[in-house]
Amino acid sequence: MGTVTRLEGRAAVLALVAATAAALAYAYTFTFSRFAPYDDEGYFTVTVQHLLDGHRLYDDVPVPYGPFFFLSRWLIYGTLRVPLVTDAVRLITIGHWLLCAALLAAVTYGLSHRRDGRLWLTTITFAALTLHLNTAAQEPGHPQELAALLIAVACLLATFVSPRQRGLACGLLGAAAGAALFVKINVGVFLAAGTSVTLVLLGPTGGWWRVPRWGSIVVVALPIVLMRPHLGQLWAVEFCAVATLGIALVWIAAYRVEVDLRCTARDLCLFPIGILSATVVSVGFILRHGTSLWGLWNSAVLRPMQVPSQFGWPVRISGYAVLCGAVSAALLLLYETGGERIRARLASRVLPLCKLGAAAFAIEEVLAQRWGSTSQTLLTCGPAVLWLALVPPPGTGWSSREVFGRTLLCLIAAPQVLMAYPVPGSQVLFGTMAIVVIGVLLLSDVLTGLESARSSQWVRVGRVGYVACVATVLAALSHHAKASLSAYAQGRPLDAHGCRLLRLPLQDALLYQWLVDNVEGSSDTFVSPIGLNSLYAWTHRKPAGPVVIDDSWKLIDATEQRAMIWAYQAYPNLVVIDHPGFFGPMPRGSAPFLIYIDRIFRPVARFGPYVLKIRHDRKEFAPSGCAYPGSAEAGGSAALVLRLGLPPRAIAGRVASVTVVDLYRDGLIADTASGDARLQASLHNGAGETLLARGAAAVDMDVLSRQEGLVLTFPNPPAGGLGALPAVCLMDGDRRRLLTLPVVATLGLGAR
Repeated sequence: MGTVTRLEGRAAVLALVAATAAALAYAYTFTFSRFAPYDDEGYFTVTVQHLLDGHRLYDDVPVPYGPFFFLSRWLIYGTLRVPLVTDAVRLITIGHWLLCAALLAAVTYGLSHRRDGRLWLTTITFAALTLHLNTAAQEPGHPQELAALLIAVACLLATFVSPRQRGLACGLLGAAAGAALFVKINVGVFLAAGTSVTLVLLGPTGGWWRVPRWGSIVVVALPIVLMRPHLGQLWAVEFCAVATLGIALVWIAAYRVEVDLRCTARDLCLFPIGILSATVVSVGFILRHGTSLWGLWNSAVLRPMQVPSQFGWPVRISGYAVLCGAVSAALLLLYETGGERIRARLASRVLPLCKLGAAAFAIEEVLAQRWGSTSQTLLTCGPAVLWLALVPPPGTGWSSREVFGRTLLCLIAAPQVLMAYPVPGSQVLFGTMAIVVIGVLLLSDVLTGLESARSSQWVRVGRVGYVACVATVLAALSHHAKASLSAYAQGRPLDAHGCRLLRLPLQDALLYQWLVDNVEGSSDTFVSPIGLNSLYAWTHRKPAGPVVIDDSWKLIDATEQRAMIWAYQAYPNLVVIDHPGFFGPMPRGSAPFLIYIDRIFRPVARFGPYVLKIRHDRKEFAPSGCAYPGSAEAGGSAALVLRLGLPPRAIAGRVASVTVVDLYRDGLIADTASGDARLQASLHNGAGETLLARGAAAVDMDVLSRQEGLVLTFPNPPAGGLGALPAVCLMDGDRRRLLTLPVVATLGLGAR
């Protein structure tokens, strides 16, 4: 038996090592193989740069997030001198992501009753959360990744509760809740509410302590208070009901939980002291950097309260969520009000099946989301089953540490689903990460119940269950790691400052390289109504003013927009990167800054939905890093001419030929080295001299970059046009691409 146990221990360690290796590969390649066009990453990068440059956050730079986040960024980028660039921001995001998964996996390890299966469960949790939290890679540098880490820390602290450490744990829980409150206020409120209710319910029970114990039920009103602006809509009523029911069921189960070691009054007092300490540190830091108390209150508290009425979309509620909640409530009512005989039957026959179903549901939802679905089922059905984690398996007694940890975990998980209101985007996954941990703990309870049956057959079933679950989750993680590695290997790099590790799909790489080349080659700075703030670091530019544009103009008031207009008027070569908007049409007729753009600027080039604009009074402008249709004056009588705008950056190599290809279909359209008359083309300069044609010698890139008016002519224009995604490729003698220039549409360039 000892040999079997040792072998199982080695297998569990190997599984955890394999999961760690796959998670590292997956996190790195997944993070560096995509770029979200709404660019929250750039928004926070520019905001932190404003802090480092000495601007007053909240007063001069309106931001709806708390000062503890900026304190942490100041320590990283200011004190430790980590460069504030895309590569560093994303590596730090990977650290937050995997550390959060590791801490919650450690929670599973600490709260699993069976010692010989804890490593298996830890591996399941770590692998599942690595997949579940990959939403962090969509928004690198976002404050919610730090808020998620604080939630994970709070959950882990509960596993260290002992008679000598209760006070310290309560104080640290308060500090974590206070820090979360000053990172993202709604997350902090949910964490503080769940933690405080846990401490009250697990505190003294006699005398006047009954009043706060019963009074803690007010936590069930949290969804109603939060969602009151939308309670006239059906989806909000349903989501409010689901969340309220989940919190209420957990509260009832936690109120009746039995624990040998309760918190003392002194322990409970240390919790608000911890919150106060985090408050003093956070507020003191930002006040020291020039912010006023009113500016902090207005920007970090009042503005976030206005978001539900200005921005967001409904949470989808299925009929299964309502049914699940009703069945779960009936089951808990029967369990709590029935006699000992009914409770025993439920605990031995019904609840294990419910736990198994809930565990399978939680794990399956994690895998299903990662297979391309964006289901919100875990968000709406998960809260109803959380209370099952507070019912021990038959014949099993939990320690005080396990009771404390599970109660805190459930009371944190229940209100955190409200993070998805009013924007159920990445918040859905961050808000349900604790539910995934509870799902694995429910699986642990089921397997513990099987092994406690004292039947060798059931023991084998339990062990096979461990291995099967680990194998399933590891297979999913490995599959996605492999796919992510492939996407990263096929991606194209950007030749821009601070993003050397980034590998993007071809069309995205061409788009952002085109934007970078035009900002660097033709502007003193730029502005975009959709933000695109990452381009400031990529192009060594700075925004004209302290107001940072994101993807919602409803959060920038008219006074701030008029200040923006005044600031940008000082830049005669300002380039506007316009876009119709990602989350609905832009308020072109009501936002002063957008009215200013439409009145003062004219479009000159378009790539997809992105339009470059310059001032009406600016006469000279030639697009960079692209090819665009032009007149045939320099290329003779050719019927089709493409003008080439080489990028301002240095490119090494000798150009032997120039090809035109359709990147969408990977088809050749023209080639200066081709002997086929249908594919012939030639490259000329503005003086009409032929630089590249069939039989011509290769030309150095630096020679081409000094030529003016480069044009590519086609004696026999392609009958089918240039294709869906045409590009001009400069090739070396080995037919390798030195440079790819997308063909863009021009719109009234004016004089050149």
